[in-house]
Amino acid sequence: MSVIINLLNFLRYIFDWIVVTTNAAASSWIFVLMALVTSDIVLRFVFDSPISGVTEIVEISIVIILYLQLTHTLKVGRMTRSDALYSAILRRYPAVGNIMGFFFSAAGVGLMIAIIKGGWSKWLQAYHGNFFVGNVGVFTFPEWPQRLILVIGCTLLAIQFALLALDNIRALFGKQPLVTEKAVDVELEAAEESTK
Repeated sequence: MSVIINLLNFLRYIFDWIVVTTNAAASSWIFVLMALVTSDIVLRFVFDSPISGVTEIVEISIVIILYLQLTHTLKVGRMTRSDALYSAILRRYPAVGNIMGFFFSAAGVGLMIAIIKGGWSKWLQAYHGNFFVGNVGVFTFPEWPQRLILVIGCTLLAIQFALLALDNIRALFGKQPLVTEKAVDVELEAAEESTK
């Protein structure tokens, strides 16, 4: 049994590394976008020579950044939700709180699977149909990378929701999460803050 737990811990470590890497890539891309927009503004107003396609690149990038960072946001407990009641229940009645947490996470997995199913067909259409964003002759960019990132991001998010559900099940039996991360501390801090 300990071999299985060690294997799961290792797989979770690899997954956490992937999540941190995608978050870092998205954060780095934000700096690239800031430089691009600043350069476009300077070139537009000083030299009357704007960069073609900046609007389209920013438009595509917003979706890509969002889906690359969502999993990390959930992992560290910063996903937007109303958890005043949940934190209070988790603190006073841990079993009930963990059951609620399990159902919340299971619903998240279901939602991500639904988005992946719809997103996969849209990605295939964009890839095989050579769909693009922009104006022909000025600037065009293929649409399929954006659709693919949506599918990858939702897949990672579904896995993270499943890991949270697994942690809730383990907590019901008095066991620690597979890998103790800051995400657990964030929930406890939120519970402690609600009592102040």
